[in-house]
Amino acid sequence: MRSLGFTLVELIVVMVVLGILAAVFIPRSGNDAIILSTQAEQFAADIRYAQSLAMTQGWSGVSARRYRINFTATTYNFTDVSGVAVPHPSGTTGSIAFTGGVSISPFPAPALPNNVVTFDGLGRPYTDASATTLLASTATISLARGSVTRAVQVSPETGMVRLP
Repeated sequence: MRSLGFTLVELIVVMVVLGILAAVFIPRSGNDAIILSTQAEQFAADIRYAQSLAMTQGWSGVSARRYRINFTATTYNFTDVSGVAVPHPSGTTGSIAFTGGVSISPFPAPALPNNVVTFDGLGRPYTDASATTLLASTATISLARGSVTRAVQVSPETGMVRLP
């Protein structure tokens, strides 16, 4: 007698083959946007951290201390205005690297030709390391991974950092 259904063995073999294919192909597909979004959110939070340092520790009673975030196409770090390294919240004083193939593109960012954002005690952003040139227009730092991009914007005067 011939049955029109599948045997249990055939169903198990098909499920195993589908499981192997899923394990191989799912991790490789479509993660660009997720990885990029995570990196952009971390970068924006770290810019806010530099601003909050300047606003909370920016006045020593004698002179104003300004803090900055310096960046390359693939890394960034924190320093005060004199170039002394400032620890990242993770504890490192070295450069923090973008992971997963994320980079700033185009580099340098158009409104930040000196590859730095410096903040004063009022939280205002500057475009140079010595904090003498205020940011005149919104600075857009574009992060890219593959063909996907995500922007981090710093507003003039207020220093508001946002992800549009």
